[in-house]
Amino acid sequence: MRRSPLCRHISRPHGFTLVELLVVIAIIGVLVALLLPAVQAARESARRFQCSNDFKQIMLAMQSYHGTHKVFPPGEIHGIDATGGRGAHCYWDGAIGIWNNLIFPFIEQQASYDLLDFEIRPQWQSENNRQVMQASFDFFLCPSDPYRGLTTDWGTPLNKARICHRYAVAGSVEGSGEPHPGRILQYSHCNYHDGMFFNDSDTHISDVGDGLSNTMAVCEVWGRKSINHDSPDESSRGMNLHTAVYLDWTPNSNQSNPWKANSFHPGGVNTVFADGSVQFISDAVELRLFQAMATIDGGETLQ
Repeated sequence: MRRSPLCRHISRPHGFTLVELLVVIAIIGVLVALLLPAVQAARESARRFQCSNDFKQIMLAMQSYHGTHKVFPPGEIHGIDATGGRGAHCYWDGAIGIWNNLIFPFIEQQASYDLLDFEIRPQWQSENNRQVMQASFDFFLCPSDPYRGLTTDWGTPLNKARICHRYAVAGSVEGSGEPHPGRILQYSHCNYHDGMFFNDSDTHISDVGDGLSNTMAVCEVWGRKSINHDSPDESSRGMNLHTAVYLDWTPNSNQSNPWKANSFHPGGVNTVFADGSVQFISDAVELRLFQAMATIDGGETLQ
Protein backbone atom coordinates (compact mmCIF):
# COMPACT_ATOMS: atom_id res chain seq x y z
CA MET A 1 0.00 0.00 0.00
CA ARG A 2 1.48 3.33 -1.08
CA ARG A 3 1.71 6.26 1.38
CA SER A 4 -0.43 9.30 0.90
CA PRO A 5 1.51 12.25 -0.61
CA LEU A 6 0.44 14.26 2.47
CA CYS A 7 2.38 11.97 4.77
CA ARG A 8 5.58 12.60 2.92
CA HIS A 9 5.51 16.29 3.99
CA ILE A 10 4.92 15.76 7.75
CA SER A 11 8.25 16.28 9.63
CA ARG A 12 9.05 13.96 12.45
CA PRO A 13 10.26 15.40 15.80
CA HIS A 14 13.92 14.72 16.61
CA GLY A 15 16.27 15.36 19.61
CA PHE A 16 19.61 17.19 19.84
CA THR A 17 22.45 15.78 17.84
CA LEU A 18 25.66 14.96 19.69
CA VAL A 19 27.34 18.04 18.27
CA GLU A 20 24.48 20.30 19.37
CA LEU A 21 24.53 18.78 22.87
CA LEU A 22 28.28 19.36 23.19
CA VAL A 23 27.86 22.98 22.09
CA VAL A 24 25.18 23.55 24.76
CA ILE A 25 27.36 21.97 27.45
CA ALA A 26 30.29 24.13 26.38
CA ILE A 27 28.18 27.29 26.57
CA ILE A 28 26.96 26.34 30.05
CA GLY A 29 30.54 25.67 31.13
CA VAL A 30 31.66 29.09 29.90
CA LEU A 31 28.79 30.79 31.74
CA VAL A 32 29.61 28.96 34.98
CA ALA A 33 33.30 29.87 34.60
CA LEU A 34 32.31 33.51 34.19
CA LEU A 35 29.81 33.57 37.05
CA LEU A 36 31.71 31.52 39.65
CA PRO A 37 34.43 34.12 40.36
CA ALA A 38 31.77 36.79 40.70
CA VAL A 39 29.83 34.62 43.18
CA GLN A 40 33.00 33.85 45.14
CA ALA A 41 33.95 37.53 45.18
CA ALA A 42 30.49 38.47 46.46
CA ARG A 43 30.74 35.87 49.22
CA GLU A 44 34.21 37.05 50.20
CA SER A 45 33.00 40.64 50.23
CA ALA A 46 30.22 39.64 52.64
CA ARG A 47 32.68 37.74 54.85
CA ARG A 48 35.08 40.68 54.89
CA PHE A 49 32.24 43.01 55.88
CA GLN A 50 31.29 40.69 58.74
CA CYS A 51 34.94 40.54 59.79
CA SER A 52 35.14 44.35 59.81
CA ASN A 53 32.01 44.57 61.94
CA ASP A 54 33.50 42.12 64.47
CA PHE A 55 36.60 44.31 64.77
CA LYS A 56 34.37 47.32 65.38
CA GLN A 57 32.48 45.53 68.17
CA ILE A 58 35.71 44.39 69.83
CA MET A 59 37.07 47.94 69.92
CA LEU A 60 33.80 49.30 71.28
CA ALA A 61 34.06 46.72 74.06
CA MET A 62 37.63 47.82 74.81
CA GLN A 63 36.55 51.43 74.96
CA SER A 64 33.73 50.50 77.32
CA TYR A 65 36.24 48.62 79.47
CA HIS A 66 38.35 51.78 79.61
CA GLY A 67 35.29 53.83 80.50
CA THR A 68 34.68 51.56 83.49
CA HIS A 69 38.22 50.83 84.66
CA LYS A 70 39.99 53.98 83.37
CA VAL A 71 42.53 51.79 81.58
CA PHE A 72 42.54 49.48 78.58
CA PRO A 73 42.62 45.75 79.39
CA PRO A 74 46.11 44.27 79.73
CA GLY A 75 47.27 41.88 77.04
CA GLU A 76 47.59 39.26 79.78
CA ILE A 77 47.35 39.31 83.55
CA HIS A 78 50.28 37.73 85.38
CA GLY A 79 51.47 39.81 88.31
CA ILE A 80 52.90 36.97 90.41
CA ASP A 81 56.26 36.36 92.05
CA ALA A 82 59.12 34.73 90.21
CA THR A 83 58.52 31.05 89.49
CA GLY A 84 60.66 28.54 87.67
CA GLY A 85 63.46 31.04 87.14
CA ARG A 86 61.28 33.54 85.29
CA GLY A 87 59.88 36.83 86.38
CA ALA A 88 56.27 37.69 87.06
CA HIS A 89 55.57 38.84 83.51
CA CYS A 90 57.18 35.77 81.92
CA TYR A 91 55.65 32.82 83.74
CA TRP A 92 53.03 31.56 81.29
CA ASP A 93 51.32 29.22 83.73
CA GLY A 94 50.92 32.20 86.02
CA ALA A 95 48.54 33.88 83.59
CA ILE A 96 45.10 34.35 85.14
CA GLY A 97 43.39 36.30 82.40
CA ILE A 98 43.74 37.71 78.93
CA TRP A 99 42.30 40.76 77.16
CA ASN A 100 39.88 38.54 75.24
CA ASN A 101 37.94 37.43 78.31
CA LEU A 102 38.31 40.71 80.16
CA ILE A 103 36.04 42.42 77.62
CA PHE A 104 33.31 39.76 77.89
CA PRO A 105 30.98 41.89 80.06
CA PHE A 106 31.10 44.61 77.41
CA ILE A 107 30.37 42.36 74.46
CA GLU A 108 27.28 40.54 75.77
CA GLN A 109 29.19 37.61 77.27
CA GLN A 110 28.61 38.21 80.97
CA ALA A 111 27.67 34.55 81.53
CA SER A 112 31.01 33.38 80.15
CA TYR A 113 32.84 35.96 82.25
CA ASP A 114 31.08 34.76 85.39
CA LEU A 115 32.33 31.22 84.79
CA LEU A 116 35.98 32.27 84.93
CA ASP A 117 38.02 31.75 88.06
CA PHE A 118 40.82 34.31 88.14
CA GLU A 119 42.32 32.88 91.32
CA ILE A 120 43.40 29.50 89.93
CA ARG A 121 46.94 29.12 88.64
CA PRO A 122 47.56 27.60 86.20
CA GLN A 123 44.21 28.75 84.83
CA TRP A 124 43.63 25.51 82.88
CA GLN A 125 43.27 23.58 86.15
CA SER A 126 39.70 24.90 86.39
CA GLU A 127 37.08 23.02 84.38
CA ASN A 128 35.06 26.22 84.02
CA ASN A 129 38.11 28.07 82.73
CA ARG A 130 38.74 25.35 80.16
CA GLN A 131 35.12 25.55 79.07
CA VAL A 132 35.47 29.25 78.32
CA MET A 133 38.93 28.90 76.77
CA GLN A 134 37.62 26.30 74.34
CA ALA A 135 34.29 27.94 73.57
CA SER A 136 33.67 29.31 70.09
CA PHE A 137 33.00 33.06 69.93
CA ASP A 138 32.23 34.28 66.41
CA PHE A 139 33.61 37.77 67.04
CA PHE A 140 37.08 36.27 67.59
CA LEU A 141 36.90 34.10 64.45
CA CYS A 142 37.38 35.18 60.84
CA PRO A 143 34.52 33.97 58.62
CA SER A 144 37.00 33.46 55.74
CA ASP A 145 39.15 31.02 57.72
CA PRO A 146 38.25 27.33 57.24
CA TYR A 147 39.87 26.19 60.52
CA ARG A 148 37.83 26.56 63.69
CA GLY A 149 39.43 23.94 65.92
CA LEU A 150 41.53 24.01 69.06
CA THR A 151 45.12 25.12 69.42
CA THR A 152 48.08 22.92 70.13
CA ASP A 153 48.57 22.20 73.79
CA TRP A 154 51.04 24.15 75.86
CA GLY A 155 52.69 21.53 78.01
CA THR A 156 49.48 19.63 78.70
CA PRO A 157 46.37 18.71 76.65
CA LEU A 158 44.34 20.58 79.26
CA ASN A 159 45.90 23.83 78.11
CA LYS A 160 44.20 23.93 74.71
CA ALA A 161 41.97 26.76 73.58
CA ARG A 162 39.82 27.75 70.62
CA ILE A 163 41.83 29.29 67.80
CA CYS A 164 41.58 33.10 67.59
CA HIS A 165 42.07 35.41 64.60
CA ARG A 166 41.95 38.83 66.27
CA TYR A 167 45.07 39.71 68.23
CA ALA A 168 45.76 42.83 70.26
CA VAL A 169 48.73 44.90 69.06
CA ALA A 170 51.67 44.60 71.46
CA GLY A 171 54.14 46.70 69.56
CA SER A 172 56.31 47.37 66.53
CA VAL A 173 58.91 44.68 67.22
CA GLU A 174 58.66 41.28 68.87
CA GLY A 175 62.07 41.11 70.50
CA SER A 176 61.70 44.11 72.78
CA GLY A 177 64.67 44.80 75.02
CA GLU A 178 62.81 47.36 77.09
CA PRO A 179 62.58 46.30 80.75
CA HIS A 180 59.09 45.82 82.12
CA PRO A 181 58.42 47.63 85.40
CA GLY A 182 59.11 45.17 88.16
CA ARG A 183 60.80 42.69 85.86
CA ILE A 184 63.10 39.99 87.22
CA LEU A 185 64.31 38.47 83.97
CA GLN A 186 64.48 40.10 80.55
CA TYR A 187 62.42 38.08 78.09
CA SER A 188 61.21 39.56 74.80
CA HIS A 189 57.55 38.54 74.88
CA CYS A 190 57.17 39.67 78.45
CA ASN A 191 59.05 42.93 78.38
CA TYR A 192 57.62 46.40 78.03
CA HIS A 193 56.40 47.05 74.46
CA ASP A 194 55.57 50.22 72.54
CA GLY A 195 52.02 49.17 71.62
CA MET A 196 48.76 49.23 73.58
CA PHE A 197 48.62 45.64 74.85
CA PHE A 198 51.28 43.41 76.39
CA ASN A 199 51.74 41.36 79.56
CA ASP A 200 50.41 43.33 82.54
CA SER A 201 50.05 46.48 80.43
CA ASP A 202 48.00 49.35 81.85
CA THR A 203 47.56 51.71 78.92
CA HIS A 204 45.44 54.81 79.48
CA ILE A 205 44.00 56.98 76.72
CA SER A 206 46.33 59.72 77.90
CA ASP A 207 49.29 57.40 77.15
CA VAL A 208 48.39 57.29 73.45
CA GLY A 209 50.37 60.36 72.44
CA ASP A 210 50.19 59.55 68.74
CA GLY A 211 46.40 59.84 68.90
CA LEU A 212 43.74 57.15 68.92
CA SER A 213 43.15 57.47 65.17
CA ASN A 214 46.85 56.80 64.48
CA THR A 215 47.30 53.82 66.79
CA MET A 216 46.29 50.29 65.83
CA ALA A 217 44.65 48.25 68.58
CA VAL A 218 43.70 44.90 67.03
CA CYS A 219 44.93 43.12 63.89
CA GLU A 220 44.11 39.93 62.02
CA VAL A 221 46.35 36.86 62.34
CA TRP A 222 46.23 33.21 61.34
CA GLY A 223 46.89 32.21 64.93
CA ARG A 224 48.90 29.23 63.67
CA LYS A 225 51.53 28.21 61.13
CA SER A 226 49.57 26.17 58.58
CA ILE A 227 46.13 26.58 57.03
CA ASN A 228 44.88 23.15 58.11
CA HIS A 229 46.68 23.22 61.47
CA ASP A 230 48.67 20.14 60.45
CA SER A 231 52.26 21.32 60.24
CA PRO A 232 54.71 18.86 61.87
CA ASP A 233 55.99 21.69 64.08
CA GLU A 234 52.62 23.39 64.47
CA SER A 235 52.39 26.15 67.02
CA SER A 236 49.15 27.94 67.62
CA ARG A 237 47.58 30.34 70.10
CA GLY A 238 44.10 31.02 71.36
CA MET A 239 42.29 32.34 74.38
CA ASN A 240 44.66 30.77 76.87
CA LEU A 241 47.75 32.93 76.31
CA HIS A 242 49.58 35.31 74.03
CA THR A 243 46.95 36.62 71.64
CA ALA A 244 49.28 39.52 70.87
CA VAL A 245 50.54 40.59 67.43
CA TYR A 246 53.78 42.39 66.56
CA LEU A 247 53.88 44.55 63.43
CA ASP A 248 57.50 43.87 62.46
CA TRP A 249 56.47 42.13 59.23
CA THR A 250 54.16 43.57 56.59
CA PRO A 251 50.77 41.83 56.19
CA ASN A 252 50.88 38.26 54.87
CA SER A 253 54.69 38.23 54.55
CA ASN A 254 55.47 35.93 57.49
CA GLN A 255 53.18 32.93 57.77
CA SER A 256 55.53 30.81 59.88
CA ASN A 257 54.64 32.54 63.12
CA PRO A 258 51.23 32.45 64.88
CA TRP A 259 51.39 36.08 66.00
CA LYS A 260 52.23 37.99 62.83
CA ALA A 261 49.77 39.98 60.69
CA ASN A 262 48.11 37.48 58.32
CA SER A 263 44.61 37.00 57.01
CA PHE A 264 42.48 34.95 54.64
CA HIS A 265 41.26 38.07 52.86
CA PRO A 266 43.09 38.69 49.57
CA GLY A 267 45.46 41.63 49.53
CA GLY A 268 45.77 42.64 53.17
CA VAL A 269 44.48 42.42 56.73
CA ASN A 270 41.59 43.89 58.66
CA THR A 271 42.52 46.07 61.62
CA VAL A 272 40.83 48.42 64.04
CA PHE A 273 42.42 51.55 65.48
CA ALA A 274 41.96 52.82 69.01
CA ASP A 275 39.33 55.34 67.94
CA GLY A 276 37.15 52.50 66.61
CA SER A 277 37.86 53.03 62.90
CA VAL A 278 38.26 49.79 60.94
CA GLN A 279 41.02 49.88 58.31
CA PHE A 280 42.02 47.31 55.69
CA ILE A 281 45.82 47.51 55.48
CA SER A 282 47.30 46.45 52.15
CA ASP A 283 50.08 43.89 51.78
CA ALA A 284 51.99 46.61 49.93
CA VAL A 285 52.21 48.94 52.93
CA GLU A 286 55.73 50.10 53.78
CA LEU A 287 57.14 48.32 56.81
CA ARG A 288 58.18 51.62 58.40
CA LEU A 289 54.62 52.91 58.12
CA PHE A 290 53.13 49.63 59.34
CA GLN A 291 55.34 49.66 62.44
CA ALA A 292 54.40 53.27 63.10
CA MET A 293 50.77 52.18 63.38
CA ALA A 294 51.71 49.92 66.32
CA THR A 295 53.32 52.53 68.57
CA ILE A 296 51.33 54.59 71.05
CA ASP A 297 53.81 57.45 71.45
CA GLY A 298 56.38 57.19 68.70
CA GLY A 299 55.71 60.60 67.24
CA GLU A 300 55.45 59.26 63.68
CA THR A 301 53.27 60.87 61.03
CA LEU A 302 50.90 58.51 59.21
CA GLN A 303 49.76 59.18 55.66
